[in-house]
Order: sequence, then C-alpha cells, then structure tokens
Amino acid sequence: MHLCVSMAVESNINFLRLSQSDHELVRHIEVAPEQIVYCGTVDMAFAALEEELDLYAILAENKAVGFFKIDLKFPRTYSFARAGDLGLRAFMIDHRQQGRGLGKATLQALPAALRKLYPAAQALVLTVNLRNPIAVRSYLGAGFVDTCELYEGGLAGPQHVMRLPLARA
Repeated sequence: MHLCVSMAVESNINFLRLSQSDHELVRHIEVAPEQIVYCGTVDMAFAALEEELDLYAILAENKAVGFFKIDLKFPRTYSFARAGDLGLRAFMIDHRQQGRGLGKATLQALPAALRKLYPAAQALVLTVNLRNPIAVRSYLGAGFVDTCELYEGGLAGPQHVMRLPLARA
C-alpha cells in the first residue's frame, strides 16, 4: 500500500495523505445513513476522480477513524471562496467512533497540519447544511466563523459558509 505523507499532530491524531490506491485503508469508514446526504461516503469520494483534490485519513491510535478531502480548486469553483482558500469537503468520523471527541480533536489539530502542508493557504473554508446543527456547533467550537453567507447549491439544501483563518499572525 502506497502512503504519500503522514503527519503527527496533537491529541494523538494523525493525518495520512492518501493516493487512489489507498482506498482499502479507509473503505470501512461509514457515517450513519442520515449523515450521508451531508458528507457522502468514502466510496463516493474515491469514485469521483477530481483533480486538485487531496484525500486524507484521520488516524487515532494508528487506526483510520475518519476521512476528509482538501479541495485546492475551491476558489475557482465557488464564488464565496477567496484566492488562497482551501476547501474542506467530505469530513467524516466513522459512526462507530463518534462520541469520543475525535471530531473535535481533529478540527483542533487540522489548522497546524494544514499550515505545514499548504504554507501559502490563507484560510480553510467549508459549507455545512442548515439542517445539521451538530456539525455547525462543532465547526464553531473549533474556531470556524460563520460568514453569514448561504450557499444554495447543496444537494441537501442551503448551507452556511464557514471560514477558519490559517495564515500566521
């Protein structure tokens, strides 16, 4: 199995950059059926061959417990994104691992890791569905700011646009 990059960060959370051939490492990660509309599935992420998209596993105790995508073309795809923004997409923690604080630990560790991996990035941007208040609270608790913009192009309805500055002060 070919693994591109591994980066250890705080809270025993590791981010492991994946290649297309690493699907087996994360294919067991699933969210509850009602969450699929918000983040999709790992299989969907691997099936959508998009350019300028980096795939990552979230590791806890050396076990893959989550997954996300970093979208490098976000500013060219979405009018609410700015030059220098990275897009966070398909963020998920396996449903069997939820409730252990792994999502919070991941979101707290992610900015430092992204600053190292993408030193030119200015901010991390995401959209989160208005009908997903638990995710909204999680992102706000991790330092994301609700821009008060709504993205209307989501498959499951309107979404909050949230930003987290990455540039060093």
